[in-house]
Amino acid sequence: MKRSISKLVIFITVLLLIFSCSKRELTEEQRMELAREICQDLLLLDSHIDWPESVLLNPRNISKKNSTGEFDYERAKMGGLNAVLSVLYVNYKYDLKKGRETFDSLYTIVNSYIKDYPEKFAQAITPDEISRNFKKGLLSIPLCLENGSIIGNDINYVSYLKELGITYITLSHNRSNQIGDANADTNRPWKGLSPFGEKVVDEMNRVGILIDISHSSDKTVIQVLKKSKAPIIATHSSCRHFTPGYERNLSDELIKEIAKKEGVVMVAFGSMFLDSTCSKNINYLIHYFDSTGVSYQSEEGMQFIQEFWQNNKIIAKAEHIVDHIDHVVELAGINHVGLGSDFDGVGPTMPEKVSDVSAYPVIVAELLNRGYSKKDIEKILGKTIYGCGGKPLTWQIH
Repeated sequence: MKRSISKLVIFITVLLLIFSCSKRELTEEQRMELAREICQDLLLLDSHIDWPESVLLNPRNISKKNSTGEFDYERAKMGGLNAVLSVLYVNYKYDLKKGRETFDSLYTIVNSYIKDYPEKFAQAITPDEISRNFKKGLLSIPLCLENGSIIGNDINYVSYLKELGITYITLSHNRSNQIGDANADTNRPWKGLSPFGEKVVDEMNRVGILIDISHSSDKTVIQVLKKSKAPIIATHSSCRHFTPGYERNLSDELIKEIAKKEGVVMVAFGSMFLDSTCSKNINYLIHYFDSTGVSYQSEEGMQFIQEFWQNNKIIAKAEHIVDHIDHVVELAGINHVGLGSDFDGVGPTMPEKVSDVSAYPVIVAELLNRGYSKKDIEKILGKTIYGCGGKPLTWQIH
């Protein structure tokens, strides 16, 4: 009943806007109101949010509104977010033992919310489960693993991860590992996938875990595309077209090849992904903090950022996110682009007006401004990947 009322409200809103603005453009306020209605009406999925590690390092209750972090239940509801691919991130610096211990801790955190707040959160392993949770008004928090290093050399660990409910695995992070080479690492021993990595791809295909190539080197991506029998995804990458030389983003050629495989590129929101000047300046900051050992969250670190910020551009605009969406659509089509914010994963580098998960309507408003239809926006918000008609991305081989 509530869903029917919601659809009626947005239908009436659209009609009123058509009648009142038939001879003129929507005002910014009208467009924003329509964007909020669309976000509340449609299923909205974000493929990469690092809230579990954020909560582990800075304990807080994300079932209610927080003053820290970029994700919690209340702000998600404000933004219309319905499904959060919840990242269990394993630092590339950890050995196998510590990596698995960290994974277990993060896994426990996510599942504690499902157990303690069943009226708010729900697990989801398949697109159908996400759709059912959406209809019930529950926030889906599917699990995913960032950095396959904890697989070690045990191929059976892949099926164990499937049993735990892992929906995708990001093959590597900022360093090459036993699976393949990483794009942030100058040391690339495998020239792409390792022999063991080829077995991991086969096993992920077999058990039904999606392969995420964000953080993989170009050669690794090319070899995964050739090896995998299932679609692959880039869960938090943007377009190298706007950031020349920044391999963390995807080249035009790779975007096209991912689309040919029926995969999806999920555009990341961090300013370093969106704008070449921001990328250069943020990488300078990263190098500064890595080389000095100063935490960017410390008083000294925040002061350094503030002083640097006064004379150097480090924050992009929300419009830049849509520039990247436009580019993927132009190269690959509307069925191959989505949202992968990387909230809680890249520090204080989100664009203006997109500071947390309440801000998705800002992006939708800009999509409307550029002429995207509601049907197209529905695909961008998640329809292509969660599967609800058409030719959705499947999460396993059938």
